[in-house]
This record gives sequence, structure tokens and C-alpha cells, in this order.
Amino acid sequence: MAVTYMKRLEEEPDTYDEKFTNLTKGINLEVFEWILGNLDDDDSSILEVGCGTGKLSANIAHSSKRNVIAIDQNIEMINHAMKEYPTEIEGTLLYQLGSFKDLPVNENSQDMIISTFMISELRPLEQQIFLRNAWQVLKPGGKLIIAAEFVPMSIWRLGFKIKRWRFKKKLRRLKIKSTKLVKYFLDYIEPIGFNIIKKREWKHGSIQVLELVKNHKISSKPGYYKPLQKKYMGISSQLRIYRCTLTGQVDRVPIQPGIYQSGNPNRSSPVLVTANYDFTYIKLMRDLRRIDAWILVLDTDGINVWCAARGDDFGNNQLIEAVEATGIQNYVDHKTLILPQLSAGGISIPKLPKQFPFKIKYGPVWSKYLPNYIDEKPSKKPDYMKLAKFNLYHRIRAGTTHTTFLLRKIFIYPLLLAFIGLISSLYWTNKLTWLVYFLSWIIISNGIIAILFPLSNFTRKFILKGTFFGILNLILLGAITMLFHQSILFTILNLPFIYWVSFFSTMSFSGYTMATAPREIQGEYPTFKKIDKILMIIAIICTIIGILIY
Repeated sequence: MAVTYMKRLEEEPDTYDEKFTNLTKGINLEVFEWILGNLDDDDSSILEVGCGTGKLSANIAHSSKRNVIAIDQNIEMINHAMKEYPTEIEGTLLYQLGSFKDLPVNENSQDMIISTFMISELRPLEQQIFLRNAWQVLKPGGKLIIAAEFVPMSIWRLGFKIKRWRFKKKLRRLKIKSTKLVKYFLDYIEPIGFNIIKKREWKHGSIQVLELVKNHKISSKPGYYKPLQKKYMGISSQLRIYRCTLTGQVDRVPIQPGIYQSGNPNRSSPVLVTANYDFTYIKLMRDLRRIDAWILVLDTDGINVWCAARGDDFGNNQLIEAVEATGIQNYVDHKTLILPQLSAGGISIPKLPKQFPFKIKYGPVWSKYLPNYIDEKPSKKPDYMKLAKFNLYHRIRAGTTHTTFLLRKIFIYPLLLAFIGLISSLYWTNKLTWLVYFLSWIIISNGIIAILFPLSNFTRKFILKGTFFGILNLILLGAITMLFHQSILFTILNLPFIYWVSFFSTMSFSGYTMATAPREIQGEYPTFKKIDKILMIIAIICTIIGILIY
């Protein structure tokens, strides 16, 4: 699994400060100076969360008689801090392992909590958990200082997004994840129980420091954030569905995780759990139009239930995180969560902690059956609720999404290079016809795979499925190419490409159809990769020869 850029920097504590300063162009040092200049004499007990190399905590503790506790999840960072900054001072300076999930201090014990450039490492629900935990350990009127990267406003937003896009593209090549922008953080502040009292911005607001104060007058406990209800009917929601379908899921389309509601739920209404993929949310809400229910949306990083459960995005961690961050147990009197059946591959019920406040039930495989499931409350689901039949409609929709995925993710650059190369040639108008063939082979072969996929049910091995559809498309598309082009040589030279596209597409499409399990894919993939590489090389060579002599 790829680590974030910040995690990669943290692997070398001795050079972390220097590299991070270069990354922010020195603004992190200005942030530290601002924080040091805004400490009050009454701030005698300070907790730094995500202290890194310990530099800021050391400066705070050594400049006064304050009692400072600095925590970080990285043992290497803590060891570096203890070695680099002595703790024999007039006040106290304590470095220790710790996490925002379990702050190592008593409730109502801290005058101030400081966190610099940490919350961009946290997911949205984790940010809410951190704010709630900070509220609990701060004294009445205590302060929380947050420094993070934000999206700037007005005309500076475009330039910032272009620069960040280029940076993320560079990280993807290195297989490193970028940190997350603090997108919704400002929305969480007041509902959880804080007020902003100071703010400082750098680089047109792309880096900000917020000083928050604990509002202890509204409640004896921190509040919870609940996202605004998102539309699921009408033209705009239908356009969102088209976006999800026609972009090939290259762009993850998340909604805010949290609690939503269908109809007018009460304390006895069911709690349904789903992913924060926009298409999934819209489909679920439309299927529940006449049902009163609470909808607990997990943070699956904008991935649908099936794909998220097969990865690491719809599992125990996400479920526990959502329950803790939202306080869903306070909305209902019962103790049951209804999860999608397709999430069973990610959720391990035996591994849920004993203090988890709910028991788990798996609902039907498709959300359209949820109204019947809720009304009938079957002790055992009937077959139509639990069998994931992948009918023609599902296959065509999945085939459309899969084809647009291939065109955007795999073939966009080869197509552009071929187009540029062809128009630079002397007889480019005739050569461009080849691009029509190229696109047709991709689109038609994927259409055939989607429509006729049940023919490959004689095996679960996607290498055999790919071989089957490779031969089938070789015959069908070879005949069509010969019919339109009337050239045996041209057809023969392009048969390897037709076979390879079909072989590769079958493997990729299998992931959309639930035809193979993750373990089966992992077992076959090394062999598939070798075969695929050989076929691709042969296809490229033969296709180039075909273009040159055409």
C-alpha cells in the first residue's frame, strides 16, 4: 500500500525539518513563530498532537515554565526528539508515543492543544474524532491551534489546483499518496463545540493557522457534525450518475461521510450502512423513497461497496470510525446495523471490539430489495435477496463504465501519440482511418465481452476467460475488419492487437462482475501479467507494421 508523502518524509527524522521547510518554502517556520507569539502566560499546560521532530514543543517549553506534553505515532520521531531536545528545563517537557484517537491526558486538564500540519493526514471522520477528543481534554475556555493546508479562495484557487495536480501526478509516478486538503474542516468546528477567535493566512490562504476556543457553555459534551442532506432526485443528481458511469470510475466521486436520512426516521427506524460513492448514495436513496431510515455513510474514499470491501476501504476500521465520529447510537434505541451483503468481504464481525455498540446484519445484495427486507424482517433471506445475479442490464452498464475506464486510463496517451505521429506524416489523411479501427476494436470487443460474459461461466479463472474472449473476438472482429478493409495482410497484422485487447479487457472486466474473488485474482495475476506483457509487445510490433504498410 502506498504511503503518503508526509509519511515518507517521516521515515528520515534527521532530514525531516529541512525537507518539510523546503516543501513549504519556509512558511512552516513562520507558523511556528506565530504560535510562539500568541501563547498567553495562562497557558501553563500544553499538549502538542503530532509533534514530529519535537522542535516546536521544545521551543515552547524552553522559553517558559510551561508543562508540555508532545505526542506522535512515529516512534522514530519521538526518539529523535528525545535525543535532539533535552528535557531538563524549569517546566516539564515530555515526549511520548500517542495518537489523536486516545489523548494521554485527563479530561478538562489542558490549557492549549497544538497541532501543525497533521490534520491533512487524517480522513474527514478522523478529523471530527480529533476535534471531539480535543474538546474533552481542554479546560473550559481552553484553546486549540490548528495549522494546515487549505484550498485558497477567489482567483488563487485555479493556480493552486493546477500546482497541486502537477505535484500529485509526480507522486503517483513514485507510488506515493498525497496528503488530503482540509476540505470540510471549517464546517465541523461550531457543531462540535469550538469558535474561531484568530486566524492567519499565508500564500493566499493555502496555508492557514486557526486558533479555536472551547465553547463549554452550550453543552457538557462535544457535539457531532452532520452533513447537509444531498439531493438524489432531479436533473442534477442524474447528471452525477452519468458522470460516475461515463468517466470509468477514474475520478472517485465521494460525498461527505456521516449520517443522512431517508424520509422522517425516528428512534426505532433502521440504520443502513453504505459507501460514500455518489452513485451508490443516489441509488440507495432512490430505492428507499418510501422508507424512513437512518443512513450511515462510511468514508470509503469515494469507492463503491463491492470494490471498497475487496480492498481496504470498507472494513472494520471504517465502520468503527463512522460510529465513533457520528454518534449514530444516540439516534436510535435499537442496536442493529444493516450492512450491504457485498460488504461482507471487508467486515469481520469476530474482530469488532467487544465495546462496539451494535450487532451486524447483512441486508440484500441489491438495494432495490431493501424495502421488502425492512418490512418482512426475514430470519433467513430468500434467494432473490442474496444471489448477486449479474443480468444483461448490469453487464451493459458495467461494460460502459469499463470501456470509458480503458479509454481514459490505458489508451488515452497511445491514441494521442498515434494521432500526433500520423498527422505529421505525408499521407496522414489516409492513415487516420486506422484510428477509427483502433477505437472500434476496443469498443466492440468490450461490448461483446459485456453482453456474452455468461458464456465464460465454464471457469472462474480469468486467464481462461480472457483466452476464450480473445479467440471469440479474434474471429468476429477479424471478419468485420476483413469485410470493411478488404486486405488480408492488414487484417492479419492487427489480429494480435484485437486478441490482446480482449484478453486484457476480460481480466479487468471480471472485477466489475463479481466473477472472481480477490484471492483468486492474486493467485493468477503474476502469470497473467507475464502473458499480457508478451501479447502486448507482439500487438504493438504488428500494429506499427500494419500502419506503416497501410
